[in-house]
Amino acid sequence: MYKVLLKKILLTITSVLIISNVNALKIEINRGQTKPEPIVIKKNNNHDTLAKLIAIIENDLKLSALFNILPDNNIDIKNLKEWQKQGVRFLVYGKQDGDQVIFTLIDVITGKKLINNKVVNINQSNIRETAHAIADYIYERVTNELGYFKTKIVYVTTVNNAPRTTKLVMMDQDGANVKSLTNGKELVLSPRFSSTGKNIAYIAYTTSKKARDTLDRSVHVYICNLEDNSRRRLLNDSIMKELIKKNKGNPVSMTYAPRFSPNDQSVVFAIIIEGKSAIYKYNMTDNKLIQLTKHENIDTSPCYSPDGKKIVFTSNRVGTEALYVMNANGSNQHKISQEGGKYSQPVWSPRGDLIAFTKQINNDFYIGLVKPDGSGERLIAKAYLVEAPIWSSNGRYIVCTYQESSSAKSKILFMDLTGRHRRKIETKGDASSPAWSPTVKNNK
Repeated sequence: MYKVLLKKILLTITSVLIISNVNALKIEINRGQTKPEPIVIKKNNNHDTLAKLIAIIENDLKLSALFNILPDNNIDIKNLKEWQKQGVRFLVYGKQDGDQVIFTLIDVITGKKLINNKVVNINQSNIRETAHAIADYIYERVTNELGYFKTKIVYVTTVNNAPRTTKLVMMDQDGANVKSLTNGKELVLSPRFSSTGKNIAYIAYTTSKKARDTLDRSVHVYICNLEDNSRRRLLNDSIMKELIKKNKGNPVSMTYAPRFSPNDQSVVFAIIIEGKSAIYKYNMTDNKLIQLTKHENIDTSPCYSPDGKKIVFTSNRVGTEALYVMNANGSNQHKISQEGGKYSQPVWSPRGDLIAFTKQINNDFYIGLVKPDGSGERLIAKAYLVEAPIWSSNGRYIVCTYQESSSAKSKILFMDLTGRHRRKIETKGDASSPAWSPTVKNNK
């Protein structure tokens, strides 16, 4: 039934191309599949560095599913009519001048230079970063949206199985530049980026049998500073001891790490007390912990709206897990999801127009999208296990945990809003619970 419904939804989707008044192409994908724009990047075989940059730029644009990379047929850059005959829409050409790249982007149809002699400094210690920056310039000028090629993805990978330990690993959005953030001696879960991208929140607890103290055996939230890789506990010992007392002397547990508010001044997360979890907000400016829901149900996985005024979360207060929205102060709690399935892990789009979520129907898992008022629900991915969606900064793409079968390793799945364009991001080991950094804007 759901396969038929999903097919009907996909058959009704449309895509729109709008030419803006600044001659840039705005590509809007809501439910349809947009035809990739043909683009050529002129080669310059005299510079090895430039050749490496072009290869990475072409790969970035291709993987976005919005560009079709066409071959360079040695046509003169001024012969736009010939480029048009070759089916080219956009043309990029440039040169390397010492430690700089100077490039131009032309709309072949209109003849307008969308980018004219843009100078980009080459980071010799990280060529990929320079290439991602140039790809972002091209992407942003063509689509009028934030680029995402300079972003990072942090995920959880298994180190040992008995006792199980995990570590956080960071990589570029295309899977390159892999770096470990934690040492793999404890169990770490659910990383979350701050809105600036400078910090990551995650939960961790020790698996060591030597940890006899109730405070040590509790689950703790850590903040990792990516600039110096230092870390600190979010909640001080005094707050944790009060929670332990509230839990009748037992260790405190949490299901997911906090999510930051848009201004990074607070975080929201769930704390389990006597088997019931409630949503809390922690103000980092004054170190105050504020309870937003009651410990009567399983309220968990909260996420702020992009304006910080609302919070979406999961609750089983109606008997099964459903999606709820409330004001940031905990008022006006109301259900928005449909019946027929278990909802979890909601996350608000940076655009504010959609909420992504995990849904389980019988033994099948889905990634779905819904409007904040609960209307327009659609399922865009299905697998043996697919969960923990997270958005790109421009609200066009999603990455999530993906597992094909019970014997397969979990991987990171990348897809667009339609779910039609998807690919696995290759990692050395298993990978789950991805976090996607915000876009670092190019200097104009």
